[in-house]
Amino acid sequence: MSSKKDETKKAADTKSSGRTSDEFVFMPSGAEKAPKGEPRYRDPANPFNTWGGRGKRPEWLRTYLEQGKLLVDFEIEKPEE
Repeated sequence: MSSKKDETKKAADTKSSGRTSDEFVFMPSGAEKAPKGEPRYRDPANPFNTWGGRGKRPEWLRTYLEQGKLLVDFEIEKPEE
């Protein structure tokens, strides 16, 4: 339960920033920078997990490969032009 004092403080904080809680968006930190290049491989369980084929293989892909799956199973199909 929130007290009336807490609600008043929350309202004042929102007014001072000039934003409502619906206007806040996710901004990745410096450690979560976008990868360079196009992704070539995608995790079927989580489509946000991708890998461009360069550098160290991500943990999700190593786990699948240890289970006996092949790298070609995760290739992203290129649309035909």
